[in-house]
Amino acid sequence: MMIKPLFVPLMKEFYLKIKQGEQDCEIRPNHHRGWRLKNVYPGRQITFSNGYGIYDRVTKEIQRVSVTPDLNLEDLPQWHIDAVENIYGKRDSWLIAYI
Repeated sequence: MMIKPLFVPLMKEFYLKIKQGEQDCEIRPNHHRGWRLKNVYPGRQITFSNGYGIYDRVTKEIQRVSVTPDLNLEDLPQWHIDAVENIYGKRDSWLIAYI
């Protein structure tokens, strides 16, 4: 049985970073709207969409995942940490899907 790709709508700014290869991971709070290890795991396909449109999409494969209490412990660019914390606020646990 084929598992459907995980669908991830993004704001245009971050969708373009994924599409152009500037962003190599997606970060969301762990257990936020299905974003948990049960659904986000290495080998699963992940489809990034520019909003909820049906035409502007990119599908990649999750290479590895990481759960961390502090984004500064990971090797992430500061712009990405700032953007995620601006959207979701401070959280106790983050799940990072590297693509």
